[in-house]
Amino acid sequence: MQGIPIFTRFGARLAPLAIFAVAVFSGGCASQDPAGVRIAVDATGKGTMTVAALTMPAIASIGPKASEGVVWTDGVQLTITAGDFDSLGGVSYEDLVFDAADFAADGGTVRVMIPRGADARWYRTLHVSPEARKAMQKALDRAIQKVDLNQNLTIAIEITGAAVAASLVQTVPGVSVTAKRGVATVVMPMDLLEKSGPPMVLAINWERPGATASR
Repeated sequence: MQGIPIFTRFGARLAPLAIFAVAVFSGGCASQDPAGVRIAVDATGKGTMTVAALTMPAIASIGPKASEGVVWTDGVQLTITAGDFDSLGGVSYEDLVFDAADFAADGGTVRVMIPRGADARWYRTLHVSPEARKAMQKALDRAIQKVDLNQNLTIAIEITGAAVAASLVQTVPGVSVTAKRGVATVVMPMDLLEKSGPPMVLAINWERPGATASR
């Protein structure tokens, strides 16, 4: 079976499509697609960015090469790319921009500027168009275990050893923001990201346990 290329700083490997897709989709919330951006920051301010993209490449590029009697028509690919940074301040992915102060302090704020509309680039690199999503669901319906496409993207930011609280500076209907165990998560429907509108701003306040008592 053709695999899904998984690209990380440690190299590239292949995972079986059906098994890997089901594992990733079921690993998080049942209503989240496995596409999005995850940031993890340690106590020094260094961290990692992991990007997961759902795409539908030309079937000729991902279809099985050694098969007979089958005309391959649909294919879904999940590509995961990971990298490191020395400081979250100034880090970006396409036009998705992260801003943060010194993580050596007892607490602080992280802000994420989330562009939307036709001119925004970041979300279009992580998920497919509305028309392609119909074809993608058709392909996923044929998996060993049916996978539902929820048509959304997730941004998650983990701050190691800190308590976090998160919210949008201006509430946007349909967008879910949660904070739990040091991880702030925002889940956004694709159709909302595709509509014109001002950038959303995710604000995350964080504080290390015991910081207040020591002041």
